[in-house]
Amino acid sequence: MNLLLIALNSQFIHTNPAVRILRQSLLRRWPSDTDSIQTAEFTVNQQDGDILSALYRLHPKALGFSCYLWNIAAVRRLCAEYRKIDPSAVIFLGGPEVSYDPQAELERLPSADFILCGEGEYTLQEVYPLLPCWRTLPRWRTLPRQSTAAPELSRIPGIVYREGDKIRANPSAPPVRMEDVPFPYSEEELKSGRILYYETIRGCPFRCQYCLSSAEKGVRFRPLSQVFQDLDRFLKACVGQVKLVDRTFNCSKDYAMAIWRYLAEHDNGVTNFHFELAAELLDEEMLSFLSTVRPGLFQFEIGVQSANPETLKAIQRPADLSRLRETVLRIHEGRNIHQHLDLIAGLPFEGFSSFADSFNQVYSMKPQQLQLGFLKLLKGTGLKRDAEEYGIVCRDTAPYEVLKTHWLSYGELLELKDIEAMVETYYNSGRFQRSVAELEGRFSSPFAFYQSLAEYWRETGAFDRNHRNEQVYELLWLFFRDALRPGPGELEGFKWLLLHDLCLHQKPRRTEENIAVSLYREYRERVTAFYHTPENIQAYLPGYRGMDPHQTARITHMEVYPFDPRRGIPASFAGKKAAGMMLYDYQNRQWNGMAAHFWIPFKDEAAGLT
Repeated sequence: MNLLLIALNSQFIHTNPAVRILRQSLLRRWPSDTDSIQTAEFTVNQQDGDILSALYRLHPKALGFSCYLWNIAAVRRLCAEYRKIDPSAVIFLGGPEVSYDPQAELERLPSADFILCGEGEYTLQEVYPLLPCWRTLPRWRTLPRQSTAAPELSRIPGIVYREGDKIRANPSAPPVRMEDVPFPYSEEELKSGRILYYETIRGCPFRCQYCLSSAEKGVRFRPLSQVFQDLDRFLKACVGQVKLVDRTFNCSKDYAMAIWRYLAEHDNGVTNFHFELAAELLDEEMLSFLSTVRPGLFQFEIGVQSANPETLKAIQRPADLSRLRETVLRIHEGRNIHQHLDLIAGLPFEGFSSFADSFNQVYSMKPQQLQLGFLKLLKGTGLKRDAEEYGIVCRDTAPYEVLKTHWLSYGELLELKDIEAMVETYYNSGRFQRSVAELEGRFSSPFAFYQSLAEYWRETGAFDRNHRNEQVYELLWLFFRDALRPGPGELEGFKWLLLHDLCLHQKPRRTEENIAVSLYREYRERVTAFYHTPENIQAYLPGYRGMDPHQTARITHMEVYPFDPRRGIPASFAGKKAAGMMLYDYQNRQWNGMAAHFWIPFKDEAAGLT
């Protein structure tokens, strides 16, 4: 039986563990079917015709699609089109997007034969031997009365299937034991350079009403002995990033600490592990330990969602915001763990001004990334059930994003969308830290700054154009000039801040005319002399000792500044007299991606290392 398990990911760099786990689960029982059970991955950005042709050339007799919010529309189209190509193929679906209303999904998609509901490891093992029965059935999958498949199907838990003109729904399958879940990746996939996903926990102790996990009961943990074996495979292969998909990784302190300690003790100096966790659950012992790990070893995603107490109560998300803030700032002080904090717009009782307050509170926690998400009204969640009570109106098609609520109009949501774009561009990119810090202080709040910046982009038509990297810097300078009308010294000084932000990430090659500044010509001899002085190379670039000075200058970068750009624009700045040089080393980057950089003052001051 040629079975093909298919994933449509949002980006090529992502991987789908579900199809891999299902394949490995089947091969445990049918090890000789290695060549007959395969997986295929595509992205939602590929053309349907290209995916169809690739599927056809694999000659599957059965096709199973992994369905999520971001790919369900494409899956439905592909199922309908592939049925035209091969009427005898068995087509089935699985995944969260089809598990909570499977009867309606089968009614909507006549080209599909059945749906695996919930976890599929046990269920697919029971279905697999029956798949050949479907190959000889008529076009609309009507089971003959004499067929033995119908009674067998009725005994398989966790499936919804067609029987003649009717749709049958069997009872749910039992929860999968975590020790039965196979490791998803082959040795070749471990070295693919893509983001790999892994789970140690299924279920969640919380009942957040916007989340699918609220419908599950209990939490199941993978035995630590198996987890350690799995982590060893990631570490030995020097995988770039592993994202754990556990809903609340630290719901058990002992379990989380055992894994963190193991990773710290076996750190390969390369792999980054991403965890979704509840910051309020981190105690002093955990925080003390986390302050000791290698910069870049861990990355945390923390769902704050709102700072409005009434909102948090409505979505049944317990939160001690003061404790959360204290914890996030404590981790921030360690400068070794990237923190990604989330907010959700469109929740009950959260209007525009309330969301602005939530934004300002979370922004003050100084995360490396602040994601402004928009409520998706997911099937099977409490907010879906209570949508009418809260006046939540959403799109009818996936991802079912909110359009308005009793507290938030569609126009206000659109404004938040524009603010989100500014946060992504100028904050989450990490490329404008010094220049954005300068601007924030000139507004009543961070939210007011991004709101004003978004309004400027709208008024100038900047949202309607594509921009080169340097043009995004120029737009920030134009905003500074037009919105704040600073004096000539401040306007000139802001150019130097933008130059520093740019140089922290790349050698400047093409600078837009409006923001072009340089003192290089006046101080060329001093820069050249720096690279030809062995004592300087030993002090600042010891890894380049013995290298030709011209080659060292090509792979690093030096800028001469009228002031130390790390400290902002001096209050009395008015001229171009040089104060010192900033050396940027792109071969040695910090854990946050910025080049190592050194301030070398022209006066007899101690050089500053950042």
